[in-house]
Amino acid sequence: MPAKKPISRPLPLVVIPGGSPARLSENWLVLSIEKAACQAGHLSWPLAPEVAHAVLHYLRHDFKHPKIERETLELILRRSLTGIGCPAIARHFELLSSAPSINLASLALEAPFEILFFQQLSSLVDEKVSSLASALRLEGLRSCVLALTGSASWRASCQRLSDEIVHFIRARARTLSPSLLELTIW
Repeated sequence: MPAKKPISRPLPLVVIPGGSPARLSENWLVLSIEKAACQAGHLSWPLAPEVAHAVLHYLRHDFKHPKIERETLELILRRSLTGIGCPAIARHFELLSSAPSINLASLALEAPFEILFFQQLSSLVDEKVSSLASALRLEGLRSCVLALTGSASWRASCQRLSDEIVHFIRARARTLSPSLLELTIW
């Protein structure tokens, strides 16, 4: 009889006290582990991706909840690091803050004209990317475009403005931080 293939689930949302749940990613875990390793005196620790991959495998196949508390995730990582003989890294492990985000819909309400919107968006992207984040999340693109165009429904002009905003954000982020690992716009 062939072995059963484990059921793969989406990664759980990380529940952060005082914040909204954030989707867990491998990059987020790797950066958190690398920071702990650096604090423990290992400036370059090549096992960070392997440890992250192992924990993510557990969360996809054996963890049965759609959400995980930040403290629980940190405990799992600390136990994993201690289990492979890295107690110093485990002691320093703390999950980095999730990706900074910009609410485009709110920004469009604050700066209702395109020229003002792009000026403020430029400043916000600069600020968030310069925070040394590995990811940047932008939300509310559709609502933002509808507000800026004054449209009640989506039109060709909305699509053009949406494409322009996305291109602007990507170009700005790439210029400021070529190493930005993840850019999510929705």
